[in-house]
Amino acid sequence: MMKKIFWLMVVLFSGMIVACDSGEEAPSFDWLDAQPSANKAVLTAHISVGDESAISEVGFAYRETDGQFVEVVCGNFEKGIARQTLTGLKAETEYLWFCYAIVGGTRFESTPLQSFTTLKGGGEDPDPTHPRFETPTFDAVGENGVELRCAYSYAGEASIESAGFGYRKSTDQEYSRQEVASVSSPLSLVLENLEPTTKYEFYAYLMIGGESYESEHATLTTTSSGEVVNPEFGALNASGITETTATISGSFTYEGEESITEAGFEYKKNGESQYASRTVTATPGSKSVSLTGLTASTTYTYRMYVVVGQTRYQSSESTFTTSATAAVGVYRTGWAELPIEVTNSDYYYAHHICPDFYVGGQKARNYTVCFSAENHCPLWVAAPRHNCYEGDANRTNAYAKDPNIPSNIQYNSKDTGGGCNKGHMLGSAERTCTSAVNRQVFYYSNIAPQYSSNFNTGGGAWNNLEGFVDGQVCRDTTYIVVGTYFEPFTDAYGKTCTSSRIEFGGRSDVSRPSMFYYAILRTKSGSTGKSVKDCSASELKCAAFVLRHNMDKGHEPQARDMISIEELEALTGFTYFANVPQAPKNTYNPADWGL
Repeated sequence: MMKKIFWLMVVLFSGMIVACDSGEEAPSFDWLDAQPSANKAVLTAHISVGDESAISEVGFAYRETDGQFVEVVCGNFEKGIARQTLTGLKAETEYLWFCYAIVGGTRFESTPLQSFTTLKGGGEDPDPTHPRFETPTFDAVGENGVELRCAYSYAGEASIESAGFGYRKSTDQEYSRQEVASVSSPLSLVLENLEPTTKYEFYAYLMIGGESYESEHATLTTTSSGEVVNPEFGALNASGITETTATISGSFTYEGEESITEAGFEYKKNGESQYASRTVTATPGSKSVSLTGLTASTTYTYRMYVVVGQTRYQSSESTFTTSATAAVGVYRTGWAELPIEVTNSDYYYAHHICPDFYVGGQKARNYTVCFSAENHCPLWVAAPRHNCYEGDANRTNAYAKDPNIPSNIQYNSKDTGGGCNKGHMLGSAERTCTSAVNRQVFYYSNIAPQYSSNFNTGGGAWNNLEGFVDGQVCRDTTYIVVGTYFEPFTDAYGKTCTSSRIEFGGRSDVSRPSMFYYAILRTKSGSTGKSVKDCSASELKCAAFVLRHNMDKGHEPQARDMISIEELEALTGFTYFANVPQAPKNTYNPADWGL
């Protein structure tokens, strides 16, 4: 935990700004720190700005290295210090995080990304010379008094010289400190002579070797005369969801005088009437429980409850959906965009990783391609779409054979023919973060012959659909599969297109597709901050957009161009979004897509 004087430390580095020009003074993220345990972590940031009141919001964002960021607004920011306790984390897991501040409506983020790794469950603190505090809590708050509590662990050899709590009214500048009689964990102190209806801030401390170590700071408000106080619940969260397990977390506060007799979580399968329950320690603060023995591909409802005296209170409900049995035949179970790879002599697969573009300290994936030896053409290209892949790199036009696909089945040159030009499946403009990343999308495995007169041209039907898909790129990642089809295809307008062999790319045996499609998966809101794998079906949308290759020029995307993902699967024989079993593949709503 941080020492009381840590905000006086020399600035280690200044956070770079991720925001547009606004005229507002950019804050400086002077100091960032993480203190993890097995299932929790305390994040701390020191933020400097000329006028602290100009900061309207401070928060933290965190994720597993291959997950989506979850944002938490920090309610404890004062004197430039922000602290936040994360709960429900996985043991022995690396997390990436950053701090953000909103100044004058403009969001600024610390950079580079920070990281921490949670401890082994039940393991010892890797630095036993420093004590570790749990979140300080309180009980029996009244008009003029309260009992403060804080548990801690310490495995160092130096003796604990003294311990106690610091506290102050939120309007005061300085903290008062009061020692406790016993330095054993948990620390406990009854404060008296407080003022009614007043907000106080407090923390626990230990003096070891002449140095002071502090817990995170917490707040409480004394009651007014005769006031009835109910517990208040924080947001619920479900994480670490697998086929049979999940961790559910939440928090509650209570500032009344009655005793809390019980607290816990309840959960049940949707459609069932009876809840199962798991108790937690009956003290205010952040709580979490790990659930086991769950059923795969099942949606659960859960809530938190607190019993005060003889009265039971409960939070609003939330849901999560367990994973299906792990998909077989996908390259990476963490990549939401991947179809199942069908094994036969015609299909060849390549998985391209960005050479010099990193996300969360690891090289980001670029795209995966399934290439047909018979058609000498890609069957599908699967990729994540996010603004982080777009930057200032120029189009490279570095046409070349894919080094991971057999050379003899690819195009021999960038020549065109058959009335077609070179149609990128994953577009060049979608990968401009670096030149090396852009060069990969110019592999022939990512290019299919597309009609140049009506389809892949200014105002062409495919170009208009590409623009529509660009509009689906959101703050949460959007996952796409861009594909071809070679059987005769009749669309919803009753018109048909067939495939044929053409000269293209220096070959005379290339198949010109009869239809192109986009399969898309994303969150409905676009800003959940969660991985699609952690979202319920109701939070997601997915659909396919199909266009016959001879579609009229000028055609704009319409609801009649849409089919469900299940219908696309029946048409092509591929299984899409296999790593997101709760994706609503059997239905779609054009209104969700603005059509």
